[in-house]
Amino acid sequence: MRLAGGVATEKERLDEIEPTVADLVANTKMVIDEVNRLGARLQVLERRLAGAGSGPDEDLDAITGITETVEALRAAWDAEQELLADSVRADLRAEVAEYESLKEQLDAGLARLASGRMPRFERDALQHEVQNLEWRVNAQEFGAAAAVQRLAADELAAEEPWRAEAVLAGEKARQEVVDIARRRLERALAADARLPLWFRVGLGEITSPDPAPWVEAAVALVAYRLEYAVTDPISPLGEVPSASSGFAAWVRRAEAHTDIVDQLETLRA
Repeated sequence: MRLAGGVATEKERLDEIEPTVADLVANTKMVIDEVNRLGARLQVLERRLAGAGSGPDEDLDAITGITETVEALRAAWDAEQELLADSVRADLRAEVAEYESLKEQLDAGLARLASGRMPRFERDALQHEVQNLEWRVNAQEFGAAAAVQRLAADELAAEEPWRAEAVLAGEKARQEVVDIARRRLERALAADARLPLWFRVGLGEITSPDPAPWVEAAVALVAYRLEYAVTDPISPLGEVPSASSGFAAWVRRAEAHTDIVDQLETLRA
């Protein structure tokens, strides 16, 4: 209510500005909270770059004392350069089987057309079906022939005794390198060692209250670097591998890379 003459009272003026003041207070609190959050984040980043350990540097990439395991992994890598991954082999076989099935259907249709008289509508339908099959067979012929060649080369490579031996030894060494990575990590954490920059960039702070996902991601990362001789001082996983060749060595590495990337991204979420 205003007094005579339209002059606002002190209470009316306070009532008018009270919502504005409340908004300013709320916005100020939001800004303070955001500054505090960014400050905490900056501290985490500084700790990651500087390293949290107070002990000696830990070389998680060293192969001293594990040369036999590493050599087995390298031999398996070489052996699987000419062997198709199981999933790729299955896809190629399915491609060849589909082509052969279409070819059989086409031959059967042509045989029926050449077998003698039949009602016109039936012949027209069959002719249309044969034309469609001819188109599909021609479209898939080149790919099927290439698939046959790849499968034949894969079969020849698989028959070489040294490859089978190397692959088998590699499977055993792959489990060994995971155990080695776990022991190294446990030793480094127990000694409060200064971990490498690539490790701190990739893993960051240990997650809490449950550190298990962090530990498993760390073990997988260390094992990956040892198996594939990744020595980049900054990038945790080095170059991104490609599975386009279809060979077992590259498909396995690409799958392992993707799995570790997913684990690291989950830790940051």
